[in-house]
Amino acid sequence: MYKRILIPTDGSAPSETAVKVGLELAKSLGAEATLLYVVEPVMARILIGPETIPYYPDLTRDLEVAGKQALERAEGFAQYLGVPVRTELKQGNAAQVIVEEAAEHDLVVMGTHGRSGLDRLLLGSVTQKVLQRSPAPVLVVRHSEA
Repeated sequence: MYKRILIPTDGSAPSETAVKVGLELAKSLGAEATLLYVVEPVMARILIGPETIPYYPDLTRDLEVAGKQALERAEGFAQYLGVPVRTELKQGNAAQVIVEEAAEHDLVVMGTHGRSGLDRLLLGSVTQKVLQRSPAPVLVVRHSEA
């Protein structure tokens, strides 16, 4: 049933929990997995003033490095489990890119930070946006602090 599983990660603890669950599911189903990290445009993340513009390339590069590191950790776990994976580092709006990639997969497995109230209103929820628009089923994994 599920032969191609998309597992987005942002390198956070909730995301890494979802990576582990997604890869273990892929192993049990004999499925292949795609590990995805989306680098969002810096302009969308912070207010840029004239004094910060010179740091834009450095910040973008740092975000790409963080993405590569998150993908390497996830890929290492996949290798440990013996799950065939491919990794994708893409740029754009995270929810939009995940939804686009979901069209090529049977299932999306992703984590949630579990934000509520003002935090959710101000920071938004990539997971919620993907749930609303994904053409593929979405398994949401809640991270436990314990």
